[in-house]
Amino acid sequence: MSILDEFLFPFCVTAHSFNHDKSQVALCPNSNEVQIYGRSGTQWTLLHVLKEHDLLVTSIDWARRTNRIVTCSQDKNAYVWTLDPVANTWNPTLVHLRVNRAATQAKWSPLENKFAVASGDKCVAVCYFGEDNDWWVSKHIKKPIASTVLCVDWHPNNVLLACGSTDMKARVFSAYIKGVDEKPAPSAWGERLPFSTLCGEFESPSCGWVHSVAFSPDGESVAFASHDSSVTVATPSTGEVLSVRSHYLPFIALTWAGPQTIVACGHDCSPMVFSKGGAEWRLSKKLGEDDKSRRSATASPSNNNSAFNLFRQMDSRNQPTKSAASSSDGSLRSVHQNTITELHRDPSGNAAEISTSGLDGRLVLWAVQA
Repeated sequence: MSILDEFLFPFCVTAHSFNHDKSQVALCPNSNEVQIYGRSGTQWTLLHVLKEHDLLVTSIDWARRTNRIVTCSQDKNAYVWTLDPVANTWNPTLVHLRVNRAATQAKWSPLENKFAVASGDKCVAVCYFGEDNDWWVSKHIKKPIASTVLCVDWHPNNVLLACGSTDMKARVFSAYIKGVDEKPAPSAWGERLPFSTLCGEFESPSCGWVHSVAFSPDGESVAFASHDSSVTVATPSTGEVLSVRSHYLPFIALTWAGPQTIVACGHDCSPMVFSKGGAEWRLSKKLGEDDKSRRSATASPSNNNSAFNLFRQMDSRNQPTKSAASSSDGSLRSVHQNTITELHRDPSGNAAEISTSGLDGRLVLWAVQA
């Protein structure tokens, strides 16, 4: 059985992030708010609502060691939220991003002493805490990025940063901050790595937007998913750039579930598992299809009105025709009934467990086996 848990919320989930032990989750209900829920058995109870952004929240990342939350939004701002244990409230600190377009994704570095924010301003803001000014400041990575940056991911060494953009390229840069980082050891990505050094540039096979990018667990390879429904893996130490094309709808998120396993998902509503056999990568399976033994639960708050639930299901589904991809009641055979918006690895470090959220309001925990 690939499904560990499945929860249904009464709204579209456009972003999510768990705390360190998955007892709480931060969700964006397709609005300018972030809602934090606490788990009690199979139910989720609303604990906090973070209301500082003016426009749609585009990304949430919960640091598992420091217990800080970073959020970014289409309002061009990012906030770092810190929990006050006495008052039991989350207090925001505005980040000095200095961007003139929407922020698209935010992600903490492995040591959680800095974070990166992608933006529509053709740059990535690398943010760190300025002790002199007592707030979060940023440095920009710009050239040769030529369009909106959609995604970022950190190398395990806390210095290298991968990003993907709508100029159809994935790139790896140095995000070394003097006084914050220790000098990294030489690797296949480079030896001397001053800030903004371009360490690698890779093009989408059919010139599609790069929606998601991720480093392998050992940092030797980088994978990215493009709008042409492909997954590409680049390894600088060997010079290999291997692409796998599929006939499915475009992927918008991917992550590594092991040294030889990648999971990608998006508009096709099912997570796809790619595995490496010999010198090639291949699509090995889809997760969750026809899994009749999965556990289901309805998230709090719930609504037992049958008419309300009927219309909500009609709204959240793709409304597919009755075909091999759909069941007799018109629903998809996949667990998610609409686009999967985000994919995350288990915050405790178990690479074989992932979580997904989607426009159908589902939050699903998966066990991945290649």
